[in-house]
Amino acid sequence: MSERNPPLLWVLDFIAPSFQVLGQKMTLTGDILIASRQLWSLLHEDTVRSALIGPGVVKGRVSIKENPVNIEFLIGTAIFDPTEMRPGEPIPLVNILNPEVVDPLEQSTPEQVQRILRTLVVKKGTVSDSGRLVTLRVKGALPQTLVVEQTMVAQNISFVSGIRKARFLLGGQKRALYTPFRDALERNRFSDPARIWDFRIDKKKFEPFDSSLFRDWVIVEMQADPDATPVDTSTAIDEEFSSILEYLVGNREYFMF
Repeated sequence: MSERNPPLLWVLDFIAPSFQVLGQKMTLTGDILIASRQLWSLLHEDTVRSALIGPGVVKGRVSIKENPVNIEFLIGTAIFDPTEMRPGEPIPLVNILNPEVVDPLEQSTPEQVQRILRTLVVKKGTVSDSGRLVTLRVKGALPQTLVVEQTMVAQNISFVSGIRKARFLLGGQKRALYTPFRDALERNRFSDPARIWDFRIDKKKFEPFDSSLFRDWVIVEMQADPDATPVDTSTAIDEEFSSILEYLVGNREYFMF
């Protein structure tokens, strides 16, 4: 992938009933932070899955004997069944419909807007004005008229840059989620496959990060050109993950703060 398509930071919250964790099935709730270039589509026969591919972290909570227990996993993919993401679902499996998506490389953009200013002016005497609101006539004095005057002025504004948005969101509300993500990048933990998991929301469990499990799958977005050489999905996932990891580390001033 070229730098013209840099990774984005996706922040998702989820509720996963009957999730297998700690050897039991229980409701897992929490948040995902994952760096992915896009939302991918995986296809195998008549089965469709959506996936985010890239370094990430899951922080969740379960209740064991009415005691809250926190869990944390470093992940290489987050995979879910898109048919379970319907807005009408009473308990969504994962909130992918309106995720927070931040591009730290986005520059602040200046823009000029036009503002309309309306002011109230008191005029004395006989006034003929389209903006006249009301005229007060006091015995022995000149009539006073309340007039609305409208002017238009230009004003320059500047939208916040992507890195400032990321710092505001991840350094504040999502700090507990971002800190282990940043630490794993700085300590090179994502380079150790033994530390990384697949967050199989569709299967309701964590699996060891193993791209060979998707050898028979097709990444739809990588098969757009019918004349191109077919892409081996397991190799594509490995290359995509490694490419994003290398990009994050190489541009640490934008992704680590």
